[in-house]
Amino acid sequence: MRTLWIGVVVLAACSPAVKGGADDGTNPDANGSGSGSNGFPNCDPANGNTCSGDSIVTCNPDGTFGSVVMACGDGMTCAPGAPPTCTNACTADGVDLVYVVSEANEFMSFDPRKLSGSPFTPIGTLTCPTTKPVIQTPNPGGAPNPFSMSIDRDGKAWVLYTDGEIFNVSLTTAACTATAYVPQAGGMKLFGMGFVTDTAGGDTEQLFIAGGGTDPSVATNRKLASVDTHGAMYTPVAHGNVPTGKDYAPELTGTNEARLFAFYPALNVPSFVTEVDRTTGAAIGTPFNLGTSGLGTQVQAWAFAQWGGKFYVFVTSDNNSTVRVVDRSNGNYTLAKENLPYKIVGAGVSTCAPSVLQ
Repeated sequence: MRTLWIGVVVLAACSPAVKGGADDGTNPDANGSGSGSNGFPNCDPANGNTCSGDSIVTCNPDGTFGSVVMACGDGMTCAPGAPPTCTNACTADGVDLVYVVSEANEFMSFDPRKLSGSPFTPIGTLTCPTTKPVIQTPNPGGAPNPFSMSIDRDGKAWVLYTDGEIFNVSLTTAACTATAYVPQAGGMKLFGMGFVTDTAGGDTEQLFIAGGGTDPSVATNRKLASVDTHGAMYTPVAHGNVPTGKDYAPELTGTNEARLFAFYPALNVPSFVTEVDRTTGAAIGTPFNLGTSGLGTQVQAWAFAQWGGKFYVFVTSDNNSTVRVVDRSNGNYTLAKENLPYKIVGAGVSTCAPSVLQ
């Protein structure tokens, strides 16, 4: 997020998925097909439909693949079974990384494993075709800019602009595509975002959004809702209110543990991260403080995401762009990087990213 003189950015989080196991040579190939299916060349007709690559296909009487019954979509793969099904395998390129976008439309990946060196990798400059006037207040003027972002399990960024429109952005090219989301639907004007799995370890997810007003410096903008982007159900479903922050509306991040977290920047008291009940918006447990003092006299941008059991918080305050880290296991806080050349206003991570490192 960002404001006229204060900007905010947040990252959404993701979690890992098992992509496969070892093959001892006695089983069919990764599709559940191939020679050795009871002597048939590709599949056993007695078993009905089967997998061929990322598609569900019929099995001909001679044991060869037949016609396509269903082609699994982006980020999906065919899982053998009776019957075979399309499941989310977290196979999209780069879906396990964090992504950020700057006030200047710079779209980058962020690899926490490279934090001591150069964790940011430029991908491209966003040129999303916005069509509406800026609704953010105070109005900073000019064309709409990115406000918040999250990443889904299919490897698509969902970028909210200051005019209320949401675009899909390619993680590999930064190309923009319009979505069917209707700006200001359900009274949610501008908000933080984070995808969360429906169940711990599951492969279905919802996009949670929090805030709803037009001025992110108003801490009472705190409505919580969810959007079923995978089911193309774009009308937000209300879940109550998230806790009130000291100075600003929150940003969100989620995990593959079906857990939702909110980050609250503050000027004169410690900023903090708290877990949020997805069904009511109520705070859960003890918050994680970012040190013992506030962020300064002006917060110009903020963002946050979980990755590998840690929260990565991107904050620009008093013209100093930083990366701050909070360890979820023990609450340890570190100011990891300062004086970055980017004012990060949006960030996201999918539920395919790890929530815990073994």
